[in-house]
Amino acid sequence: MRSRGIIAKTLAGLVVGAIAGAAASALYQARGTRRDRRRFPPPGRMVDVGGRRIHLWTAGTGSPTVVIVPGLGEPGLNWAALLPDLAAESSVVLYDRAGLGWSDPFPWSGSALGAARDLRKALDGAGIAPPYVVVGHSAGGYIARLFAAEHPDVVAAVVLVDSSHPEQVHGLPRARTTMARQIVRWRLTPLGLRRLAFDAGWSERVRREAEARLLPSELVPTRIAFDLSDRVRRAELREMAASVTVSPVQVRRRAADLGAVPLTVISSNPDEPPSTDAEAVAEHRRFYSVWSPLQADLLRLSSNAVHVVAEHAGHQVHRYRPDLVVESILDHVRRNQAEAQTSS
Repeated sequence: MRSRGIIAKTLAGLVVGAIAGAAASALYQARGTRRDRRRFPPPGRMVDVGGRRIHLWTAGTGSPTVVIVPGLGEPGLNWAALLPDLAAESSVVLYDRAGLGWSDPFPWSGSALGAARDLRKALDGAGIAPPYVVVGHSAGGYIARLFAAEHPDVVAAVVLVDSSHPEQVHGLPRARTTMARQIVRWRLTPLGLRRLAFDAGWSERVRREAEARLLPSELVPTRIAFDLSDRVRRAELREMAASVTVSPVQVRRRAADLGAVPLTVISSNPDEPPSTDAEAVAEHRRFYSVWSPLQADLLRLSSNAVHVVAEHAGHQVHRYRPDLVVESILDHVRRNQAEAQTSS
C-alpha cells in the first residue's frame, strides 16, 4: 500500500510539473510575441479586406505591377532579396497571406481559392491598379493560377516558379505521409521552450534555419520572430493541411486554362541530387521522375507558354538563382511596357 502511495504522489508531482511547465512556456511565449510585434512593425501596407487586414509589402513605381505569391507557409519576406532588382523597373508587391508575415489571422484560411480572393480584395483596397504580372512559387502557384483564371482581364502574365501541381499529392512518393508527420511534429513542439532555448543561447537552430533562407542580413531577426510566432505557426499548419486535401478536380475546373495569357514555367534542375549518398540519390531520382513531368504539364495551361529549367537550383529557385527568376519576371514586364507604348 505504501509503494502505491509513493507511486501516486510521484505521478501527481509529474502531472503538476508538466502543467506548470506548459503554463510557464505559454507565458514566456506570449511575452516574447508582444515584444516581437513592437520590434518588427510591418514594412508595407495593412489593407482591410473585410474586418481583417492583409499586409502588402510594396516597392518601386510603374506598370505592370509584379505580384509575388510565396510558397507554402511562407511570408513575402522570403522574397525580399529580389525586391531591389524588380523595383528598379516597375512596381512590386510581396503578398502575406492570412496569418503569415504581418497579415491578420483568419480561422478559415489555408485554401488557395480563399488566398486568391484575399489578394484581389487587398490589391483593390490598396488602390494598386492592373495589369499584374503574377508570380507563384510552389503552393503559391495554385493561388497565382486561380487569381489569373478568375481575373484574366487584369493579368498581363503569369510566372510559375517550381509550382505545385494538383496531381502531385497522388503521384509523389509518401507526399501525404511526410506532410502529416510534419504537422504532428510541429503541433507537439512548444514554441515557448524553443524561444527560451534561443533567447538563452542554448540553441542556434532557429537562427540557422532563418539564415538558410538567404535573406538580406538585416531581415534575419524578423524571420526568426516569424518562426517563433504561434500565429504564423497556426497559419502554416492550416496551409499544410489544406495542401494534403487539395482536390485536383477543383483546381483543374477553376484554373484549367489561362487561354493565351503569357506564361513562364521555371523548374528546378532534376539532374543535381543534393548529396552523393546512394539512398539520397535514389530518392531524388524517384521524386523527379514524377515532378519533372508535372512541371512540363503546366505548360498546357496557356497557348503562350515557355519552360525554363534552372541549373544549379533546387525547389527554392529564387534563393539560389535569383538572377534567372528576376530576368524571367522582367521579361514579361518589359514586353507589357513595350506593348503599352505601342498602343498609346
